[in-house]
Amino acid sequence: MRNASLVALLVVTAVLYFARDVLIPLALAILLSFLLAPAVRHLERWKLGRVLSTAIVVLLGFSVIGGIGWVAGGQAIALTAKLPEYRANVQAKMRVLRDPSSGTQLGKAAEAIKDLEKQADPAPQRPMPVTETPKSPFAQLAEVVTPFTKPFGTALAVIVFTILLLLHRENMRERLIGLIGARRINVTTQALGEASYRVSRYLFMQLVVNACFGIPFGVALYFIGIPNAMLWGLLATLLRFIPYAGVWIAVSMPVLLAFAISDGWSQVAWVLGVFLALELLLVNLVEPWLYSRSAGLSPIAVIAAALFWTWLWGPVGLLLAMPLTVCVAVIGRHIPEMGYLNVLLGVEPVLTPEARFYQRLVAMDQDEAEELAESHANEKGLAALHAEVVIPALGLAEQDRHAGTLDETRARFILDTTRRIVEYVEDRKESQPQSEAPPRKALAPVCLVAASDEADHVAAAVLARMLPASEFNPRVIPFPLLAAETVEQIAKHACKVVCISAIPPQAATPASYLCKRLKHRLPDLKVLVALWTSENTERASARLRAAGADVVVTGLTEAIDQLRELTPQNQGRTTISRPDSESLRERRKTNR
Repeated sequence: MRNASLVALLVVTAVLYFARDVLIPLALAILLSFLLAPAVRHLERWKLGRVLSTAIVVLLGFSVIGGIGWVAGGQAIALTAKLPEYRANVQAKMRVLRDPSSGTQLGKAAEAIKDLEKQADPAPQRPMPVTETPKSPFAQLAEVVTPFTKPFGTALAVIVFTILLLLHRENMRERLIGLIGARRINVTTQALGEASYRVSRYLFMQLVVNACFGIPFGVALYFIGIPNAMLWGLLATLLRFIPYAGVWIAVSMPVLLAFAISDGWSQVAWVLGVFLALELLLVNLVEPWLYSRSAGLSPIAVIAAALFWTWLWGPVGLLLAMPLTVCVAVIGRHIPEMGYLNVLLGVEPVLTPEARFYQRLVAMDQDEAEELAESHANEKGLAALHAEVVIPALGLAEQDRHAGTLDETRARFILDTTRRIVEYVEDRKESQPQSEAPPRKALAPVCLVAASDEADHVAAAVLARMLPASEFNPRVIPFPLLAAETVEQIAKHACKVVCISAIPPQAATPASYLCKRLKHRLPDLKVLVALWTSENTERASARLRAAGADVVVTGLTEAIDQLRELTPQNQGRTTISRPDSESLRERRKTNR
């Protein structure tokens, strides 16, 4: 299946490359339709009709685009016409840069290059006579028209595609759903809605950020003395839609203009200073959140997408990189066969908290495992840390150990490190100021015992730490002991309730055996089996109850609540267990 998906991905990439002359106008039209469709729907509510609304919006939209291009082109032509006036300033600066006596590195490099050219140039040769053949009027016309043929054709195709998409947007949507399959109407509808929302939100947020850059930039250029400052601010706002490259294009034009019109270097320095200040402010405070959250893409995916689409479609691909990549990520999110795309591009966590914690333990990285545990405890509390991270991670370790994929060294490291991390996180929480706990009355002991493995024992110790000190007096039976020795220890402590901690996959059978031994020796003993798993436990629970277990639970909170019901001094109480740090401190003292 994955090989087929990879082949399909390669085929799609090849089609995108070889059909780019058709697909680029279509992609631009789709992007413009995202921007113009809300305005068309708004005019339709005024009873103007689909055709008239589309005509008005398209005419206004492309008029704005054409007007901006016309004004920008006119300003560029005017600037070119004024270049002779700035020739003296440009020549003076170039002389300073190239003059070796000025002490600049550029001047020294230019002088060295000239020396090398003199040494490498051969003796001058007599030039060969060149005869020019006059061109026909049609050839001259072709030379003038040919460079504009492809851009004009692309622009015309974009306009036509945009009009058709706006006129027949419902029909196109239904055809796309029919192409994917009638059985996937729900998935396709959700994917289209999410793609539309993400792209629209990204474009809106990008416009806001670009305006936050372009408006201050234009105002600053005005006070610096750069001609047509507002035009440069507007172009900066628009060019920043092009990831990474657009901002440098936007600043290069006013910098070159400042270089040409100023007698010194102060205006150039001011333009660069304003640009760097605004860019650093946006890059560090706004853009990381914008690119990752509004578009739903990771920062690495943004850079990789920009490189990929630029390689595939050139500058237009760079402009379309973000919207296209958002659509690709949405496809991976809703189509299971393409799920790897969402994994590679999305921002959602790939691993669950317990898997991340276990992965760090397998890598024998105690520091990062501690950071993950402490972060989870600070965010959700100690009970959630143990219930959602620590005990499930022990279950993953047991599965790998019994499967033979976890060596003894790593298994030992995982158990020892888990103990240390649990103590470390609890110590950090207990170090915070707490109110004094009320005096405890004498409580009947509750015994906690491992079913078979050391991981079961660690889970039992974790449960003992989470039992509120005002309600329980837990006793963790030492490990390892034989079954007969375990029964003797429980009888010695005079426990009325015992909890057997069992982590699958091979703990249910030892737990059943221990239940039988306990019930045979202590018939009145209440036995709770904590089968730490999120999988279906019906068959295992039935076997455990047949062996004598009174209650079978699968979660930490459920275990605490059931122990409360089974313990004599707590029977009848229905409070939900949420052990605080003061209770944990008292429990630590008792265990010691």
